[in-house]
Amino acid sequence: MATNTFGRRGVAAPPSRASIQPVVAPIAPEIVRDPARPFPSEGTLFGDNKLLADIPFLTIGLIFGLLLIFALQRSLAIDIARDGDLDVRSLIAQGASGYDLVVGRGEWWRIGLAPLLHGSGWHLISNCVGLFIVGVRLESLIGRGWFALIFVASAVAGEVGSLLGNGPGTVGVGASGAITGLIAALFVASFDPEADADQTISRLKTSLFFGVPALLPLAFGASGNVNYYAHAGGAVAGAALAITPWLAFWSYDSLPRSASMTLLAASLGSLICAGFAAVHYASYMADAVHYIRASEVPAKADEMVRRSFDLVTRYPRDARAHVFRSVFFLEQANLSAAETEARTALSLAASDVAGAPVRSGAQGLMAVLLWAQGRTSEAKAMAVEPCRAKLAEVRRILQKSKLCS
Repeated sequence: MATNTFGRRGVAAPPSRASIQPVVAPIAPEIVRDPARPFPSEGTLFGDNKLLADIPFLTIGLIFGLLLIFALQRSLAIDIARDGDLDVRSLIAQGASGYDLVVGRGEWWRIGLAPLLHGSGWHLISNCVGLFIVGVRLESLIGRGWFALIFVASAVAGEVGSLLGNGPGTVGVGASGAITGLIAALFVASFDPEADADQTISRLKTSLFFGVPALLPLAFGASGNVNYYAHAGGAVAGAALAITPWLAFWSYDSLPRSASMTLLAASLGSLICAGFAAVHYASYMADAVHYIRASEVPAKADEMVRRSFDLVTRYPRDARAHVFRSVFFLEQANLSAAETEARTALSLAASDVAGAPVRSGAQGLMAVLLWAQGRTSEAKAMAVEPCRAKLAEVRRILQKSKLCS
């Protein structure tokens, strides 16, 4: 079987010249490395033991790190929804990123924290499973130094892709950008000419199994709660870094052979970002008490209508409460009161860093109300943005009313 050498290099020292002195005692034979086999990138402890060298210690360490961070997230969360999702206000206080937060408020430090956070246990588990399966195949193939570099760079690139692709008001967390970068790197590494056919097929299958669903929805508008733009940013960075050695822009020896320096720099950067988050944490959590908690959000439409008065009374600053109340008045055929509540919701959502989904929903509701009053031209103008939004239910209602051209 051919030796995998993607991303690693080593030069064996030449054997010493023969001595003229007579042999007076048996000497253990000198161990000379095969020149085709590179020196280990993580030191002799792992390199002299093939079993240890193939164990994805860095992958396992990253998974444990993400698990510990999520445990801390849960302990600091203001509320947790019935389905296990952390309250979005808690995520914002902890370091979630979004265009309004990073660009609008200048809180650049979120870029260094958002890739380490997760919105729910299921979100975390799915990312960790993908990271482990890809890491088992990739870490020993390209070396821990390359692996760490691609993970960190793809995490940052994923945040950039998210900021460029998602609209204002969208809040995101998760390591999926970094993981998609590793997937893209595995795809590139699959074409290592020194690997045998079975290895190549296995790596290609793994990269395509995770990569296609992570990126293909971008071709169809990328609707839903998955941050496909972060996937795209991470994939570009991962593929670019993986293919760079093959293009010979620089030698392998000039790149990090050990993951320690890359991880140390990334850890220091994240700690600095965490310091900024700690400074802003109290103010964001104080603001969170004015919004409906995740566990109180009505799960069904009839409950939403039934509790609308209570929610508006208790959370007058939450645009969702006014949307619920508007629906109540709409069902009572009180179009004037419904329009007043919908316009209040629009005003509140416009100043809310997490208000983009609510704003689109309120605009869709306003379009329906205007259409019901015979104000067709106003209704179509109001429906333009929600028709383009990623809220499938809102768009379906507008299309039913023929307000989406």
